[in-house]
Amino acid sequence: MPEQAEQTGAAVRILVADDEQAHVRALCDTLAAQGYAMDGCCSAAEALALLRQGRYELLLADLVMPGTGGIALVQEARALDPDLACIIMTGEGSIASAVQAMQVGALDYILKPCRLSAILPVLARAIETRQLRIDNAALERQVRQHAADMATMNVALEQARREAEHASAMKSAFLATMSHELRTPLNAILGFAQILHSDTLPSTPVQKKVFVGHILKAGKHLLALINEVLDLARVEAGALSVNMEVVALAPVLAECEALLAPLADRHAVTLYFPACGQAHVLCDRLRLKQVLINILSNAIKYNREHGRVMVNCEPGSAGETRIAVRDTGAGLDPGQMAQLFEPFNRLGREAGAEEGTGIGLALTRRLVELMDGSIGVESTPGVGTTFWVTFGQCAGAHDGRAAAGAAAAPRLPRALSTLLYIEDNPASLCLIEEIVRPRSDLRLLSAPDGRAGIALARQHVPHVILVDINLPGIDGFAIRRALAADPRTAHIPVIAVSARAMPDDMANGKEAGFYCYLTKPLDIDVFAATIERVLDEHTKAPGQEVTG
Repeated sequence: MPEQAEQTGAAVRILVADDEQAHVRALCDTLAAQGYAMDGCCSAAEALALLRQGRYELLLADLVMPGTGGIALVQEARALDPDLACIIMTGEGSIASAVQAMQVGALDYILKPCRLSAILPVLARAIETRQLRIDNAALERQVRQHAADMATMNVALEQARREAEHASAMKSAFLATMSHELRTPLNAILGFAQILHSDTLPSTPVQKKVFVGHILKAGKHLLALINEVLDLARVEAGALSVNMEVVALAPVLAECEALLAPLADRHAVTLYFPACGQAHVLCDRLRLKQVLINILSNAIKYNREHGRVMVNCEPGSAGETRIAVRDTGAGLDPGQMAQLFEPFNRLGREAGAEEGTGIGLALTRRLVELMDGSIGVESTPGVGTTFWVTFGQCAGAHDGRAAAGAAAAPRLPRALSTLLYIEDNPASLCLIEEIVRPRSDLRLLSAPDGRAGIALARQHVPHVILVDINLPGIDGFAIRRALAADPRTAHIPVIAVSARAMPDDMANGKEAGFYCYLTKPLDIDVFAATIERVLDEHTKAPGQEVTG
């Protein structure tokens, strides 16, 4: 049996085409005895019909046949099956005929009359050559596919390289911008603080007040920058969570109006807020207020003198509520519109009188999207700009918050109350001392670490305890647990005062049982209001001191 048939487990199929029927029969019988699967025909037309019907590995074609000869048959057969191995049989013995046969795709030729000893090696070579052709074609396809894959991979690598270069450039630009934005307010803070501290640069009390005003303004700007950068980083990292709830719009807009009225007065801008009735939206109340304040403050700051800011609230499509803020400012051109939500991009207003970080709108868009809302803007240069946000509407929902603006009961005179502040940072302690010093109804005790603070709490049983979180020895959480475990101090409200201002930190503080969690840098008004509230809520308990 032929080697090819042994390797594949199937006989090699050979088609013989010769106009001499006796020769066809003899050749088929002889080769069949050698293990080949044989078919024969007496014309090129019959051979082509068989080739169209079945699969043959090899064709033995007579060179001279009536009608279509062997060379033409080889051409047409190879067109039907390029892998077909073709051998010409000729009685002429002409080298020219053999060369012509090779040129049209024949692999070899056999002289007639065919001898078995001569034909078998030719068949073996043809079958091997055919297999080599098939293998080479498969290899070429693999090489082409590999080249295509490499080209695709190179395109992807080039894209990744460009993206990496862009990310690196953006990072460098971000760091450069951050450096500039941080150093600008720090220049005012440190510069005016050095003047106030200097013995060689005297200043009048009026000047000192002006210098302190600059320091406060720069400090607030720096704090806003830090908060916005942290918020933006958390949103980008997917680490900022939102507390989705049904929120009544009217109280939120009333709070925004009250907060922004002083800014509008300074810029001689008139605010127009709508009556939202019972409109409710599904969002995070705190983040909604942050979004609206940012949009409204921009509408005020970049308005014209005696301009207007108009807020509109109306139902949108698909059960949404649309809140629009329209100003009468200079408007934005198409180039500015395209860059509007890019972080740190102030659209060429860096040199203007208005301070800003260029982060607010980028953060605003991400916050809106985080709450499953949408944000858009329309602007006409010289006419004004309208920002709008949409959120899911919750008509008829009930908001359990107390109505804003309820009158507070007048504070009655209070007996002496004791505050204990556990703080290791001398500057932070000095700040609280200065806040408390003018108050004749407050006495301040202090401790530099947790153990000393716990001992003072047990000895004096103060009305309120302020605790820093990062302390030497034991931290603020451990102090809170120790105070809660002691019957002498368990009833005392404990307020956390910490520079750890991430949402997780504040959530951990609430879980630990702190009365509230105040973040550094302290807002003095908020701090004072918190002390008033906690003292009003917690009357004197048995055993507490009321005098020095």
